[in-house]
Parts: sequence; structure tokens; C-alpha cells
Amino acid sequence: MTTEATLPMADSQPNLATNAEVRRLQIGCWIALIAIAAVRAWFTRYEVMGGDSLAYLDVARAAAEGHPGIAIHAYWSPGYPVLLSLFLRFFHPGVYWELPLVHLANLLIFIATLTCFQLFWAETQRWHEKYAEVSGSKIAGSPFWALGYAAFSIATLNVIRVGTASPDLLVSAFCCLAAWSALCFRRAPSIHRSLLLGLVLALGYYAKAPFFPMGIIFLLCACSRRYVSRREVLLGAVAPVTFLLLCTPFIAAISLAKGRLTFGDSSRISQAVYINGVQFYEHWQGGPPGSGMPVHPTRKLNDYPEIYEFAAKNMGTYPAWFDPSYWYEGITPHLNWSRQAVVFVRDLALEFQIIMESGAEVVYVLIVLALLANCHRLWIDGFRQLWFVWMPGAMALAMFALVHVESRFLGGWLILLFAGAVCACSLPADIGTRRAVQCIGAAALITAGLSLILQASREAVGIDHAAGRGSHDASIAVSLLNSGLHPGDQVALIGNGTEAYWAHLARLQLIAEIPAGISSRPGHPAMDFWESGSEQQQKALAILEKTGAKAVIAGSQQSITASVPSIVPPPWKKIDGTGAYVYFFPATP
Repeated sequence: MTTEATLPMADSQPNLATNAEVRRLQIGCWIALIAIAAVRAWFTRYEVMGGDSLAYLDVARAAAEGHPGIAIHAYWSPGYPVLLSLFLRFFHPGVYWELPLVHLANLLIFIATLTCFQLFWAETQRWHEKYAEVSGSKIAGSPFWALGYAAFSIATLNVIRVGTASPDLLVSAFCCLAAWSALCFRRAPSIHRSLLLGLVLALGYYAKAPFFPMGIIFLLCACSRRYVSRREVLLGAVAPVTFLLLCTPFIAAISLAKGRLTFGDSSRISQAVYINGVQFYEHWQGGPPGSGMPVHPTRKLNDYPEIYEFAAKNMGTYPAWFDPSYWYEGITPHLNWSRQAVVFVRDLALEFQIIMESGAEVVYVLIVLALLANCHRLWIDGFRQLWFVWMPGAMALAMFALVHVESRFLGGWLILLFAGAVCACSLPADIGTRRAVQCIGAAALITAGLSLILQASREAVGIDHAAGRGSHDASIAVSLLNSGLHPGDQVALIGNGTEAYWAHLARLQLIAEIPAGISSRPGHPAMDFWESGSEQQQKALAILEKTGAKAVIAGSQQSITASVPSIVPPPWKKIDGTGAYVYFFPATP
């Protein structure tokens, strides 16, 4: 049995530059991946996906307009919106061009992620070759890179997707960069590699808060070895010190703002929602028992239909979701072991489902490689020895499963998990196995490419991401501005404000809403409004008018079904080219 101490640790560079076949494969994959990402970004250029995106765009705009302090936020990490703000500040896009510009930024982030993956996979290949040198036969260069590009493409274009305005692609870049830094330091400790590791982990934390606990895992993977010298201990201490020093200013700022020590409140609120059964995100009014009461809740103005008011200064387009940590102040998350176990098992099953639906071909490739390696009885041993390659990915998946899982959370971490499994494949040294592995690598790359093309074609014809087919939100924004509303005006909504991108584009502020389509809330308040009769409708409109709203907009969200009836009576006016309607209060045109 081999151990890490017996692996040759020479610092020689892999001879990739002289390997013409590998070089051609790399160039071809780069061109293909960037082209596919660009096409898919174009197909979805008018959508941003999900309620979180609106808050990120609001923070980015505020930072671009000279208010960077708004990025000091206990719920939304600053890295992604600050990056977007640079694009907004440089290009000054109009209403129809802001969302396409965000997708251009996502495309550039994808290219940066591909660059980080290139560094990481080259280092992974180095560790694979060192392990295989003493235990069997390595995977040749071309199949090894084909396997890597197949996993990367699935993880970043199908599991995450460039059409999502979120920091998850950026997190994937830092996953690969942090893993590369950790492996480089473990192989050859030095002061500059230790500093680099600490810097990369801190930047990852600024991209998204879960990178803070994962930073500890990366540090353990980089520095935890059976045999270490005093010099290596001192060098290893530089990385965590650098990491903590760089994270401290942001942690101190949000901790002072909240009056308690915190590195981010997203996990705290998720714990209360998904484990303790607290009202799903918007308009929490208190309860269930033991979960606390809000210090400053949104104000419920009516029961039938439900009406909530949430006017607040400096809280973006939709204050009710601009800073969830503000509206959930007073929440008291608590342990519930039985519920925690149920959620953990359910989320693990969901992760497996996501993996199989997005990249079953990659899983099958791993199974075949493991079976081939087990002919030499070394895959399990190698997987155990090379734990520091795959451990961050495995721990991240376990961490998310404890509370909440979404597909976009997993991309970068799946790459690390796949890398550890491939790295441990020491194969029999016969010609038949080498040819089989070449075929496996080619098959993985081809099937991954077909999967990407299939998803791109679905987006192109509108099967998926239907909201991204046209400039729906921009059309609503322009129509409202042309109808007499002005940037800064306050409006109300019949629908869910988390997807009201038209309000962001028109620079309007939502201050009240009659919610629609909230699956966790019984009933359908939007349809309650339309079905309540003219007397109740006029009562509800009078309540909305008293909030200071100049107009009410309904039917603006294509993702919400049945938010308006088939016939909408006057004085509601249909917004041309959309399914949205607007009701102006008498003080406005």
C-alpha cells in the first residue's frame, strides 16, 4: 500500500506544452465552451432568474452610482454586485441594455472560471501522475483533460447556467482557484503559496458567505499532513492568518451593524425557514412558537385579500427582499434534531437527483473508471489517500444538505468531488485498458457536449426560460415611464416583488403588494383580489392608495400563472405587448 509520504514530490512541470494532441484538445474545448456559453447567454439575455437577482442588481446599481457602502450587507455577499457595478459604471446601459450587460458580465465570469479550472485540472493531473507512478498506470493526457472538460461543462453550464444573475459562477471560479492553491501548497510549501491561499479563500468569502466555513476545510486540506517540519508549520500558519485578516473588516462591519458576531445571516435565516418552519422568506409576521417575533415586520394592512406595506429608505426596488436580515431581525433559530435529520436525508436525495439529471454521463464514466481501477485493487486506496482533493467538495455538499439545496449551489463543488475520484484512478498498464480509457474520455466529452447543445436548443426555442425570449420587463418599464411615472416614484404590485425587474429598470420603488403564487402560503391573494367583487376591490385599491403608491401593476410576471383574470375591467389599462395591466390613482395620469 502506498502512502502520501512515498509519492515522488518533484516539482517538475507536466509536459503539456509539447503535447500537441492535448494542446489541440484544450484549444478546441475552450472555443466550444465559450461559444456555447455565449449563445446561451444571448438566448437568456433578458432574464436574470430568481428573486435574489433583483437584490444583487440593486446593490450593483447603488455601488455604481457612488454608494459602495450599500454592499456591506449581512445577507448578500458583496463580491458579485461590486463586480457588476464596474460594468454598470463603465457602460451606463439604458433600460433595454442593462440585463444583456449583466449576461455579458456572466460570460466573462465564465471565461475566468474556465481559466481557474485550467490551473486546477493541471495540478490535479500532476497529483494523479504522482500517485499512478507508484501504483499502476496513469490516465493519458488527452483522456484526462477530456474527462475534466466534460465535468466542468456540465457543472458550470447545466448545473449553474450563465442565464442566472447570481454569484454562483464566481464561487465556482474560487472553488477551482482555492483547490489549486491548496494542492500547490501541499505539494511544495512556500511563503508566497501560503499568502496566495489565504488571499483566494478571502476573495471566495467575499463572493459568497458559505466560503468562510469552507475556507477552514481548504486550509486543513492544504496543511494537514502526517509528516511536517517546523518550517512547514510556520508556512502553513501564514494562510489562515492572511485569510482571517482579509475577512475581518467585512465581518466586523456586518457584526457591528447587527449587534452580534456574524459572518453572514443567510444560513441563520435558512435554518429558521427550512428547519424551524418559519414563514417562507417574505412578510414574516412571527411564529411558529419558539421562533421569535420580528422587530420590524412588513405591515399587514388587510386580510382579504392580503395586503402588505413595506416602504423603507435606501432599500432598493423591493425593500421586502432587499435586506431579509432586517425584516427577520428577532428570529431565533433553534435545533430540531428530528426535523434536521429529515431535511438532511431529503436534501442528499435532491443533490443526487440534481447530479443524475444534469450529468448522469459523468457519473457513469466514474463508475467505469473505478471498476477498471479496482481490477488493480487500488481505487479505494487512492481515493482515501487523496482525500485532500475531494474533501472540500464532499463537505460543501454535506453543508448545503443540512439546510437547503439548490442546483446552482453545487457546480464548483461537484468539480472538486469529480477531480478526487478521477485522481485516484490508477489503472492496469495494458494496451486494452489504455484504449478503453481513451474511448471513455471521448465518450464523456461527446455526451457532455450533446447535453449542452440540447439545453441551448431548449432555451433557443423557448421550452426553458420562456421569460428570456423578449424584453418583457424593459417594455413594461418604458411604458410606465411614458405613461407619467418617473424614476423614484412609488408603486404597488399585485404579484411577487422578487421578480419585478421592470420596477428596477424603471427605477421605481415597490412599497406594497398583494402577493401571488407563494406556494408556502395558503390561498392565492392575487386571485382573491380579482374574485372578491368590485366593492372589495375598491376597498383594497383605497388601502394601496393610502400607502403613497401612484399606481398598481398586475400580471407583470410571466412565471406566475393566474395572477390576472382573462378579462380585466377598466380603468385598468393593458400595457401594450405584455400581459401586464396598470391602474393609476387619480393623482397621476
